Amino acid sequence: MKEKILAFLKTKLNGVPDNFLLGVADTFSKTIKEEKDIETVISDGIIETLKFSATQLQVEGDRRATEAQKTALKNFQEKHGLDENGKPIEDPNKRGPGRPKKDVDPEEPAWLTAFKEDQKKSYDELKAEIDAQKQEKALASLAEKVKSHEKLKDIPVSYLKGRNLIPKSEADIDQLVASIESDYNGFTQEMAEKGVVLSTPPEGGGQSGDKSTIDDYLDDKFPDESNVLK
Repeated sequence: MKEKILAFLKTKLNGVPDNFLLGVADTFSKTIKEEKDIETVISDGIIETLKFSATQLQVEGDRRATEAQKTALKNFQEKHGLDENGKPIEDPNKRGPGRPKKDVDPEEPAWLTAFKEDQKKSYDELKAEIDAQKQEKALASLAEKVKSHEKLKDIPVSYLKGRNLIPKSEADIDQLVASIESDYNGFTQEMAEKGVVLSTPPEGGGQSGDKSTIDDYLDDKFPDESNVLK
């Protein structure tokens, strides 16, 4: 009976794999005992259900086959050190120091590749040096703007010894100047309370006859101080 059921299924389910039809025939052969009952039991509705099941099994089978193929390919690439294009993956530990990893034309001579990398290294070093010089000039310019600020014109340079005169940015100049001015006012107030009379040095660099200027006071207070901002 199984063979007759299988023959019937083949007429209804064209293109369906034989192993699927054999399984269905084996299942129905356990309940169908007469040939005349085959078409009755395996109705059109059953046939449509079987078609759908066969399609889903085919889709799932294809998915698993594709997944297995990808896994096998990935394992092969990892085992042999190949990239997705089948080319050897360069080991970064085998490159010379300072040699950045990059895509290299397989047709390019080794000497040309090395020359290009050396040129790039020289360019990067020169660029870093130029950037450092620009940064240094920018900081010096900011410091000069602080030193020449209108609010600091009456503050002796001796008072500015050792102070940070470099703001973080152009926008921070006024804040730094205000901080210096506030500290200076506090300093002169403290000296006045101690009976020390401090006066601003005369314009033109002239000297007063006593030790009453801030420059003289600081020179006496810190005779070994040599780090004077120019």
